[in-house]
Amino acid sequence: MRMRQVVMVGALAMALGLGPARVARACRVCDQFLQCCDQTPGAKLCIQNSYSCSMLLACEGGSGNRLPDAPSDDLTAWSLFDAVGTPTASVQVDVGPLAWGAEARARGASAAAAGSLADVALAFGDAFAVSLVNDAGDGFALARSVEGSRVRLEVRDVVNERPGRVLASALLAPRDQLMVPVRVAGRDRVLLLQTERVRGAVAAEIARARQALHEAGRWLPVPAEPLLRAQPQ
Repeated sequence: MRMRQVVMVGALAMALGLGPARVARACRVCDQFLQCCDQTPGAKLCIQNSYSCSMLLACEGGSGNRLPDAPSDDLTAWSLFDAVGTPTASVQVDVGPLAWGAEARARGASAAAAGSLADVALAFGDAFAVSLVNDAGDGFALARSVEGSRVRLEVRDVVNERPGRVLASALLAPRDQLMVPVRVAGRDRVLLLQTERVRGAVAAEIARARQALHEAGRWLPVPAEPLLRAQPQ
């Protein structure tokens, strides 16, 4: 298995711009099962985990009707673990399809760096910039943008709800995995991320992803409040 190092930036990051607003391919809402589904009007970004669902960034839409499944969908998966040792940011190439929890941790260098599972999530959306923070406003920021056939993921630290240092910035192909050390809720953690544009059998792949997410998160205790809450930048 090949592994490449991520470009690290030590200075404060400039505010991230995602360019002019554009009409999203699909609007999404959280349904009664706390799962993201296509509907208009809705949100450009929808994030679900094993016990909650959230919508961000208003999406242009019309009558409120349920839409047919889109011919493609943009997915981002992440798992948050307690850190083991002092891991560094890296990309592991062609490790497999979207995975969460123990399956994501078992891949390459992640197995030695990731300890107990703290959270899992699945995001629907092609381009976004959000912060995922606790009640104190600390956590990490995640930005996603499409660059040709690949997707750029950028992770920054967040303190008092203010995004700061760029912790990692990498172009990912499908089946690649980005590992980033972050600090969440006063503890050193490891974030494992993957991204994919699903084409063809979209409904089947999304069903597989939701089942894998559920299986990874089923042993996590349901907190009174989510470990992290999402907010747009």
